[in-house]
Amino acid sequence: MQKIQIVFMLLAFLACLSLANAALQTRAYASASGKALTSLTIVKPTGTIAGDVLIAHLSNRNNVAAVMTPPTGWSLIRSDQTTSAIKSWMYYRVATISEPASYTFTIDLASYIAGSIVSVIGADAANPINAHSGQKNGNSYNFNTPALSTTVADTMALWFGDQVWTGAACPNAITEPTGYTELFDTCLVSSSTGIIFDAATKILATPGLQTAANGVSPFNQTNIAQVVALTPAVVQVCTVADTYSSTVVVVGNVAAPGLIEPSGIATSRLNPGVAYIHNEDTTALIAISTSTGATLGSFTVSNMTPLDWEDIACGPCPAGKCIYAGDTGSSPTPKRTSYAVYRMTEPNIAGGLTSGTLAAEQFPYVYPGAATYDCESLAVHPVTGDIYVMTKAFTAGISRVFKFPNPLPAPGTMSTLTLVATIQLPMTSDYTDSQVTAAAIHPCGNRVLFRTYHRVYEFRAAAGAAFETAFSAAPVTLTDTVETQGESIDYDPTGNSYYTMSEVPTPYKLKRVDKL
Repeated sequence: MQKIQIVFMLLAFLACLSLANAALQTRAYASASGKALTSLTIVKPTGTIAGDVLIAHLSNRNNVAAVMTPPTGWSLIRSDQTTSAIKSWMYYRVATISEPASYTFTIDLASYIAGSIVSVIGADAANPINAHSGQKNGNSYNFNTPALSTTVADTMALWFGDQVWTGAACPNAITEPTGYTELFDTCLVSSSTGIIFDAATKILATPGLQTAANGVSPFNQTNIAQVVALTPAVVQVCTVADTYSSTVVVVGNVAAPGLIEPSGIATSRLNPGVAYIHNEDTTALIAISTSTGATLGSFTVSNMTPLDWEDIACGPCPAGKCIYAGDTGSSPTPKRTSYAVYRMTEPNIAGGLTSGTLAAEQFPYVYPGAATYDCESLAVHPVTGDIYVMTKAFTAGISRVFKFPNPLPAPGTMSTLTLVATIQLPMTSDYTDSQVTAAAIHPCGNRVLFRTYHRVYEFRAAAGAAFETAFSAAPVTLTDTVETQGESIDYDPTGNSYYTMSEVPTPYKLKRVDKL
C-alpha cells in the first residue's frame, strides 16, 4: 500500500514540474429522475473532494416556462429550450471541504425531471468554464450543438444530450459525438412524458475553434444538446535556486483580527497566492495574500485544543491537499511526554470558502524512548507526504529530525517517531541564532529550510540523491529577513522565493526573499 501511495504521489509531483496544464479527468457522476416533482435531489458524486468542479445538468418535460432554482453555491452556465417539449439547464460549482451529501434543485412548476452531476478533477477552480454552447433540435435524429471556441489547450468537453421519450424501458440509444467517451446513457420512463439523457467527455487538446459536437439517436424526436469546456488548472513550475537576493521584500502588514503570536506560515498548494498563518495557542487559522498580506479568510480548527501549536505546513494527503498543524512545543511545564500533529483538508478560497470550521484529524506521537523535546518545526514532503519534526536545542545548536510512519496510522492512534538525523547548526555569540523555530521542505522535494530566530539555513541534497541526504549536507546560509523573533518560514510553491514572519512586534510583516 505504501509503495502504491508513493507512486501516485510521485506521478502527481512530476506533473507539477511540467509546463503543461493539469490533466482533466472525471472523478465520478451521479444521476436522478422523477415524475411530477417540484424538486430533484442528486447525491454528491462518490469521492468528490475540495477543488473538484461539479457540473450539474437537468432537463424537464412539457413545462418549458418553468424556473429552476439551484442550491446555494451553484452558478448557471446556460439553459436551452424547445417550443413546448423540453428544457435543459447546466450549472457548476467548485467543491469545498464541507460539501453536503446531496444537492436539491427546485422548480416552480411540477415536472418530470432528469438530472446528473459530474465531478471533475484538475479544473481551474477560479475560472473553470472556458466555453459552452447548446441548442434545441426539433423532431430530429441528430443531437447537434454549435461549434465552440476554446482559449487554452487541454480543456475537457462535457457533452449532454436529452430527448423526448415515450417508451416503457430505457433504450440506451444515444450515440455520443465522434471522439467522445460516454459516461452514461439512461432515461426517465413514462408513457408520454419521459426523457432519455446521456453524457460524454472529450479532451480538446488544441485551443481554438472546435469541431461541432454532434450526437445521434435512432429516434426522430425533439432533443436538446449542450456542451461545456472546462479550463485546466495551471500547474506551477518548480525551480531551485543556489543564490538568493540580499534584498528583503516587505510584502505588507498582516493585520487579521484575532491574530496573536503568529508562529508558523504555510503556502497553499490548492489556492495560488495564498498562505496560512496561525496563533500559537488558539484554534484560529488565517488565510492571507502572499502579494499584499491582506486577510483572505478566517477559520476555526475543530477537534484540536492546542497546548503549544508551533508550526504549520501544506502537503499531500488522501483527500488531495491538506494543512498540517504541529502541536509540538514544550509547553505546558513540566514538559509534555506526548505530542500531536493535526491534519485538515485545505479550504477552497478561490471557490468562495473564506470562513467556517476546518475539521482536523489528530495524529498523536511520542519520541523514541519516551524522550521529551522542545520542538517548534514541522515539514511535510511534497512527494511522499512524509511528516518531519525538527527539535530545538537551547544552547548547543543541535536539532534532531524525526519522522512519522508512512502511511500514517488511523487518526487517534499513537505513533513512535523515527530519528532520521542529528544536525549541528552554526554557533554564534548569540545562542538563539542556532535555535530552530521553523522548517520547510522545498516544493521540488530535494532541499529543506531551517529558520532560527535570526538566521536562515538551507540544506541541499545532491542532484539525484535521496531527500534525507540533505540533512547530512553542509548548511548554506541564506538571506535573513531581520526579525525580532523569527518563527515562520516557507517556500513559495514555485520554489522562486521564501516567506517569513516574526512573532513580534505588531504590526506583523510578511517578508519575501527572491532567488537570483
